[in-house]
Amino acid sequence: MQRIQLLLFAWLTLAAAQEISTEKQRLTVPHGSPGPQDGRIVGGWETKITHFPHQVSVQMGTRHICGGTILAPSIVLTAAHCVLKSNEPQLYAIRAGSTLWSTGGSYVRVRRIIPHEQFNLPTHMNNDIAVVQLQQPLNYSLDIQPIQFVAPTDNLAAQAQLFVSGWGSTAVEQMSTASRLHYTVIVQLDRQICTRNYFGAGTVTSTMFCAGSKSGLGDRDSCMGDSGGPLIVRIAGRFKLLGIVSWGLGCANAQYPGVYTFVPAYGDWLLQTVKTLT
Repeated sequence: MQRIQLLLFAWLTLAAAQEISTEKQRLTVPHGSPGPQDGRIVGGWETKITHFPHQVSVQMGTRHICGGTILAPSIVLTAAHCVLKSNEPQLYAIRAGSTLWSTGGSYVRVRRIIPHEQFNLPTHMNNDIAVVQLQQPLNYSLDIQPIQFVAPTDNLAAQAQLFVSGWGSTAVEQMSTASRLHYTVIVQLDRQICTRNYFGAGTVTSTMFCAGSKSGLGDRDSCMGDSGGPLIVRIAGRFKLLGIVSWGLGCANAQYPGVYTFVPAYGDWLLQTVKTLT
């Protein structure tokens, strides 16, 4: 898988060079569902895009609907449920390199969207991942950078700090979108306990994982609008992408932590998908 990942980034770099020469109802209404309540980082802190330069805002027109992650100059990763109108890519754009989702940085329209072909199969919210190709490549800077995803060979500590970022209000009772980027720190939670808690409400598959507050109080979480955004971890001094904000039941609920797409499980799919983007 590590070799596949290296091949993927090598191919993306070559493709970019050639291109230049071109919810509160988080189960039935996923985190990133478009609407007046665009989501929030619960129990987090304000930050600057310089600290999360891989983060983008996925927008419909000029309205923030989800987060996304830069993998290459023209490639962004997000959740499949964020781009349900994938056959109409002209409706979408991304903003990169800005602490504010509404202004600044680079605003680039989308050329093509490829959601996982088995999204929602065989169970709801499974394979919640999509590749977004931009119309023009991003120009890297201190505020715009790609990130690699965690490889199976990487040594990930059981209680490693995980960082999730996004835009939105900073408390459960506040429903308006915040103008500035926020982040919070969570940890991966026991799969068996999480699966048992969600029994009857949703299925946590082998390509998902649960993460939440280390205190177990449910005081930190991602929520609507944060969907599609990155969950990262530091490995050997370098940040890497571990998950995509996907779904959950409620927000900042200790019994129902956030559920994330496990990105390393999709190395083969990413390689094959990006190859089709010519």
